[in-house]
Amino acid sequence: MAELARDLGVSRQTIWRDITALSKTTPMVQDGPRFWIDPVRYVTHTRFTVGESLMLYLAARRAVRQTSSAPPVMISALNKLTLALKGPTGDQLAASTRLIEQERAADAGRVAVWETLIRAWIEQITVRIVYRSFKRKELRTYEYQPYLFEPVILSEGVYVVGYSLTHKAIRTLKVERIVRASLTTQPFERPDDLSIDDLLRHAWGIWYGDTLTEVRLWFHPRVAQRVKETLWHPTQKITDRADGSVEWCAQLAGTQELVPWIRGWGPDVEVLAPPALREAIANDMRRAAAVYEANEGEAGLG
Repeated sequence: MAELARDLGVSRQTIWRDITALSKTTPMVQDGPRFWIDPVRYVTHTRFTVGESLMLYLAARRAVRQTSSAPPVMISALNKLTLALKGPTGDQLAASTRLIEQERAADAGRVAVWETLIRAWIEQITVRIVYRSFKRKELRTYEYQPYLFEPVILSEGVYVVGYSLTHKAIRTLKVERIVRASLTTQPFERPDDLSIDDLLRHAWGIWYGDTLTEVRLWFHPRVAQRVKETLWHPTQKITDRADGSVEWCAQLAGTQELVPWIRGWGPDVEVLAPPALREAIANDMRRAAAVYEANEGEAGLG
C-alpha cells in the first residue's frame, strides 16, 4: 500500500479507498503488499452491434422484471452491460438498473448466500447449505456441489443444479430458499458431459426425470393464435382443427409444474390427457367456481 501511494504520489488512504471501490466491481486479489485482477474471474470487454445490443437488452430486461431481490453482482453486471450497449438500449437499461438498486436490492443474508455459491461454483468447492424446502417447515442441511445455475422461466427465481453428498444424487435447489451457505474444504470436479439443455429437455420448469408423460391440451379458437405464436416447450406439437381451435401436445417429465399454467387459461383450455391431470384441473375449476358462487355479491370477504 505504501509503495503504491509513493509511486502514484497520493496518500495511503486514497489508495485504500480506490482499491475498496474497485473491488466492488472487479475481482481483486491481494498477496501481501501486492494487488492484481484475478484473470479467471474477470471477463474482458466485448463490442456489440446495435442489433446485438438490443438482444442483450431484452434478456437483461427479462431478468430485471423477474427479480425481487437483486444481489450486488447482478447490479454491477447490469451497470457494466449498459456501458457496452449501443443505441438507446444502454440508457434504458441504466434506468432499470437504478430502479432495482433502489427498490429491490438483496439484503445482507441473501448477498452472502450468492457470494458463497458463486465462489463454490467457480473454485469447485463443496458448500454446506441450510435449506428451507417449499413443503417442509424445518430447515435441512446439505453438503452440496454446485454444477449449473438455471433461471425460472414462467415465474421468478434461480435454481442451482448440483450433486448432493447428503442424498448421493443430483438435486435441484432454489437459491431463494437457501438460508445460509458456507464453504467446506472439500474440492470436487464438475462433470464435463453435463448439459443443462439435455437435462431439462423434458422439464416444464426445472423438474426433470426419465419417466415421460404425454400431455394433450385443447385450446379455444379465441386463444389459438396466442398458443401458436409461442414456443412453450421444446417438444411441443400443435395441430390446427377445422373449427379454429388447436390441440397442443408435449412430452413432459411430470405435470405438477404445468398445473398453474393450465389454470391461467381458464375456460379456454381443456385437458385431453393424461386422465389424472384432467381430473386434477377439473377439480380445481370446480373449487374455484364454488368460491365465486358462495361469495356472490361479497367480493373481497374471502
